[in-house]
Amino acid sequence: MEHWLLDYGSLCLLAAGFAYGINFPCPLGLLLMAAGGLARQGLISWPALLIACPLGILLGEQPWFFLGRKLARRAPERLAARFRRQGPSILLTGRFIPGIPATVVPLAGMTGVPWAQFFAWDLASALLYTIAYSVCGNVLSQWLTLGQIVLLALCTLIPLQVWAYKKRAPL
Repeated sequence: MEHWLLDYGSLCLLAAGFAYGINFPCPLGLLLMAAGGLARQGLISWPALLIACPLGILLGEQPWFFLGRKLARRAPERLAARFRRQGPSILLTGRFIPGIPATVVPLAGMTGVPWAQFFAWDLASALLYTIAYSVCGNVLSQWLTLGQIVLLALCTLIPLQVWAYKKRAPL
């Protein structure tokens, strides 16, 4: 993973962000943590990191939004009502919960959220996600190797995922 980042830099981050945006299972958080560590060493440009990954996410999620618009009549009513209650701000917090972006992005289109409003919230969430994980990797890289960061992330994220899954509210 590290050599891909070194060799292809922002193109790798753009592609990974796009894959994440189209809901292809990829460890984008871990990749961003590695990129943050490499940015700390000056091996990757911070501006490239902060532009490429969010751009990839946005490019990947736009088709889902418009597909949601096209399928507006098929929105499950309870899910749509919940989205209307919380509004597009759920894009901001939902980015950090696996599976949520896959549902709220098309749901934003289904519930008639204006594209400009969706785009603003989606951009903010993609930037926040990129910054959070890359800064985490940047900070941890001064004490840990890449392998230790990945292991720490897995040991932290897996129990949180299990807890979130068990605590999730029924839709």
